This record gives sequence, C-alpha cells and structure tokens, in this order.
Amino acid sequence: MHLTEEEFRKERAVVQEERRLRTEDKPQSLTYEQFSAAAYRASPYRNPVIGWMSDLEALELADLQDWYRRWYSPNNAVLVVAGDVDSKEVLRLVRRYFGPLESEPIPAPKPRQEPEQMGANRILVKVPARQPYLLIGFKTPVLNGAERDWEPYALEMLEAILAGGDSGRLPSNLVRGAKIAASADADYSAYTRLPGMLVLDAVPTPDNGMAALEHALLAEIEKLKTELVSEDELARVRAQVVASKIFERDSVHYQALQIGLLDPICLLVRTMTTTVGPASDLAVHNISSMLENRGLDSRWAYYLAASPGAPDQRVFAGAWFVGLMIIGLVGMNLVIPRFFCRVLCPLGAFLGWLSRFAWWRIDRDLTK
Repeated sequence: MHLTEEEFRKERAVVQEERRLRTEDKPQSLTYEQFSAAAYRASPYRNPVIGWMSDLEALELADLQDWYRRWYSPNNAVLVVAGDVDSKEVLRLVRRYFGPLESEPIPAPKPRQEPEQMGANRILVKVPARQPYLLIGFKTPVLNGAERDWEPYALEMLEAILAGGDSGRLPSNLVRGAKIAASADADYSAYTRLPGMLVLDAVPTPDNGMAALEHALLAEIEKLKTELVSEDELARVRAQVVASKIFERDSVHYQALQIGLLDPICLLVRTMTTTVGPASDLAVHNISSMLENRGLDSRWAYYLAASPGAPDQRVFAGAWFVGLMIIGLVGMNLVIPRFFCRVLCPLGAFLGWLSRFAWWRIDRDLTK
C-alpha cells in the first residue's frame, strides 16, 4: 500500500474532526469515554477506538506503515462471502487477489486480565450539558472465558428484563412509573474478546437529582437479587430474546457480519448453533444465582453534572451578540438613521464582548 505524507496529513485532520464531532462535542459520548477509561485498569477497552486527541496529534506516517505491515496480512484476515454465489468462482478470485500476498508473523496477544476491583469507584465529569447523565457499570464475564457457560446468557436475559423495550423494568418503573428518569436503559454484550460490563445509563427528570436516580437504579438491581422474577415475566423476556436471535438470521448481511466478528475469537460454531438453546432453557433461579454470585455491589458510578441553567446562559449570551449585531448591520444599510447606527454598532460590539466574557465565566465554573 502506497501512503504519501500529503494524504496522511489530510486524513489525520479528518479523523481529528470526526473525534471532535462524535465525542468531544457530545457530553454523553465524552462522559462514556471517561467512564471506560476509569472503569478498566488493564483492559485495552479503556482506550477509545478512535484514539485520544494526543494520539492523533502525535501520529506519523511511519506509524501507519508499520501498523499496516504488521496486521494487514492474509494470515490475520477473515474473508466472509454471503449470499447466492458460486463457491468455486469465489475461491478462484480469492486465490487470484490474496494468494500472492505474503504472510507476516503475528505476535500472540498478551494477557490483559483486569485486576480485582476492591470496591465502588466514582468519577465526576464536568462539561457544559443540558441534562445530567448517569452511568453505572458492573464488571461481567462474556462467552469467551466465562467460568459458568450459562452466565453470559443469564446476563442477556437480565438486560432484557431491565430494558427490553417499553415493557422493561427501567422504562416501566423509573420513566413511566415513578417519573424519576426521563430515560433509562441497560446494555450488555456477551460476544466480545475480553470481559466487559453491564452498563445502566439514565437521565433524571428536572424535578429529581442524581442521588435519587442512582438510588432508584440500584434498587432495581437489589430487587432482582432478593425477589425471584415471575415465571410470566421470564417467559415474556425469554420469548423476546429468542425471537431476536432468530430474526437476526433473516439478514444475510448480518449473518456475514456475525461470522466475521465471532470467528477470530473462536466463538463462531458455539454461538451460531447454541445461542438460542441456552437462552430458552434459563430458569428463574439462574438469574438470581448469577446476581448472588456476582454480587454486583463493587459498582462503578459515573456522573455528568452541569450547573443548573448553564447551557441557557450560554445561549442567552450568544443570542445577545448575534441579535444586536444584526440590528446594527440592518440599521447601517437600510432604514435606521446614521445617528442610531453610531449608537447601536458600538453597543452591539460591547455586548458581544460582554457575552464572550460571560461564556468564559460559565465554562470556568463548570470545569472547576
């Protein structure tokens, strides 16, 4: 692959702008990035896929060339072809285009085992935001390396019980019921290379604070530990999970994607043939047993908190500047006499400076 310095610099600028757009300018994305960086101590999941801005700024063309040479080789690739194709013709094309490529020695990945967590940890992220945002994460096993084969499936069921559509417990009890949360969700994936987390995230309603929201979320977890899920609820959730697994296979594209993702971590045959079975066989006691054994008490809680009304002050200050400058320009060019222009234009400039000063004060207070 031929890489030039000019193309590299252009593409690096594109990636930097993408990071600003998708992460740094989005309070919830920025908080989740900080959340992951603090939650994981040894796992590479603590680093964002796109990289930190300092990584991008320090990136050189030689780094790309070395990465491409080391990892982009045929013995480190999985080629998936799905659909109504001629397998002999596909193999002929594969040998033609990939056969001449030389292999590269691929170093075995070093173990990245997370150290045992000794207790709850918290981080407070202060950035300008319209709403506070809460994240709670619990360290969990995945199919690749779980001590109990059924446990990741129980976690999938737990995710569905908590946030499986509008009938999930979080939207039912916290959003529509107690009206503590404006939104509440849960997320877990059993199909990663390394252990991950069950993550709960929520936004409080204007009348409720972060402490009440955290208490309500943890109360839902405690309820699952002390009270068995009813057979009716489990049957409904089980049907949702099993149906979702079956419907996924209706898409040829998704089947190919799953093969490409699961084959490198040695989960392809196991998950493609048995995913539906364990989920359909799980009983009530499996979920309670998993929660008892896991504990889910060494928790990670993370907040995004903005000063009340801070975003509105910023908008207000900017609106003053823009509005008065427009009045000044219209008056200077159209209908307002020159005398008023001489008053409005300096006034607009002064208030524009004042708005920038107010904006700076707000940013300073939010980042203390």
